[in-house]
Amino acid sequence: MSRRAFLFGLVVIGLLIVSLYRAKYGAKDTAAELMAVEAQIEEALHEKALLETELSHMSRREWIEEYARKELGMGPPKPEQMASEDDLDVMVGVPVTELGQVPAAETKGEAPE
Repeated sequence: MSRRAFLFGLVVIGLLIVSLYRAKYGAKDTAAELMAVEAQIEEALHEKALLETELSHMSRREWIEEYARKELGMGPPKPEQMASEDDLDVMVGVPVTELGQVPAAETKGEAPE
């Protein structure tokens, strides 16, 4: 009986040694993965700060006006570009329906109901 207990004890000790070995190297792998994830988080935070700085720069009115003028050829509206609601029919034409017909009320000069 003591021989069986001795062999059982050796098997248990062997299993404990193998388990301890696997746990040790599993912990090293987990620590390496954790460091890699922390590095990714740090990089993402740095990129976020950079993008927020760029957004604040590009949101300034002066920058938008400069970009619109240089890249898009836009500028402040000129007086001749301004029109009132009443002048739109003369400048653009009377509105048409989906079928391409002018509504009857607008051809007669009446207000639509």
